[in-house]
Amino acid sequence: MIAASEAGDDIDVQSRVLQILAALEEAGATPIANRDLHAIAYLANVLSPMWDIEPIEGSILKTRDGPHSSLFERQLDRCVCQGLVVVTSLEDDPESSSRIAATYRLAGDVARPILAVINDFPDEQIVRGFLNELAFAFASIEPEMRDNTALADASWTHPAVADQRVVDFAEFADQSRNPSRNVVNAFQRYAPAGVIYSRAEKLAMYVQLLRRRANA
Repeated sequence: MIAASEAGDDIDVQSRVLQILAALEEAGATPIANRDLHAIAYLANVLSPMWDIEPIEGSILKTRDGPHSSLFERQLDRCVCQGLVVVTSLEDDPESSSRIAATYRLAGDVARPILAVINDFPDEQIVRGFLNELAFAFASIEPEMRDNTALADASWTHPAVADQRVVDFAEFADQSRNPSRNVVNAFQRYAPAGVIYSRAEKLAMYVQLLRRRANA
């Protein structure tokens, strides 16, 4: 596995915040809402084994509001304070009194030199490739449905995990027990004879599956 250092390391998480926003920008999906940003950050964690990347978090609390990582939020706020990320709008979230409805984009002139250094590392180039594939698939979903895609994820909806319980996909659970990864890998079994799906194709198919589930 490509180590993102120890999960919870501030620098690693802050780097991932910038990388996700950069990928979303390339996909034309910024400014992005706080809920949507947490949704794609969750999907990046749970699907990272497809690229042999260590997730920045291996578990998350399951709530009715959907994935919301305090670790990710803390480093997002730090990026804002450091001028690396711009808050383009800010208001109370009408759906949850505990969350804010903010939208974000990269502060390009400030963030790009830092991203250039990050992406110069071979392992981070792989992370960038993965996040770009995920961001383009995520951007193809209607903006009002993007946060719901995480709610349809196989790990999130696993019947053994009730609300207010921990969704563990990499912290203590073996990767073979990651439901999201297993669903993605199952696509190959239904491929036409002689067709081998790339991991990017399987990722795109999975995100579209989440879109259909969210719309159901």
